Amino acid sequence: MPLKLGNSSKDSKYLKTIKTAIEHNKAHPRHHGVKMQAHHLISGEGMKRTNLGKKIEKFGYDINNLMNLAFIPCTLQGACYLGVQPHRGNHTAAVDQDDYDDDNEPITYHDVVAKRLTDLQLPLAKECKGAADHRNDQIKQDLDKLSARLAKLIQNSPAKLPLTSIAASFTTGSLTGCGGVDSVGLHRPGEACPVKRHHAGNKQGTGQKEEAISFESSIPFTLKPGR
Repeated sequence: MPLKLGNSSKDSKYLKTIKTAIEHNKAHPRHHGVKMQAHHLISGEGMKRTNLGKKIEKFGYDINNLMNLAFIPCTLQGACYLGVQPHRGNHTAAVDQDDYDDDNEPITYHDVVAKRLTDLQLPLAKECKGAADHRNDQIKQDLDKLSARLAKLIQNSPAKLPLTSIAASFTTGSLTGCGGVDSVGLHRPGEACPVKRHHAGNKQGTGQKEEAISFESSIPFTLKPGR
């Protein structure tokens, strides 16, 4: 039986895929004033650098599948509050959370993804035998696990997988966070967040934009694939 070819590049449907997935999750921060952008954990550029993308496609894997996508805060205030490094924090103009090309991540991000992909040593030596090939599920599971590990690195070890030059300031426990500014260019690591990283209830430092963040949770936010 033939197997539907996968995709190692970003398509035009991934945003709708993850927006649909959280549509009825009313507790999601995106529904409560936190601006967030969809991010491919295993990036298309990372795939490209391994020269394995086309082989992986033949086993049906698609980087646009839900378990390789995650919403990441895209303003410094949102990132500060959620304890996740910003996906795009260096734009001083209004941020469009639905208009972003995540193949423009820092080169180091794609390099790390490429190395992690290569280290998996996926069983790609022999051609895929179609839908009945047992390797299809194995490869999907291995790549989904990698996506989950990348999500953890983005949040818990941002220095190892930075999306901006100020990524390390947003770890849980850091006093810096946004540092009271809305731009990467103005950010200073030694400056503490003036509202102690609690931006809910429209709290921000002098000169910061009002973002109307209303997200509240009894437990810390955790970045995970699929939401």
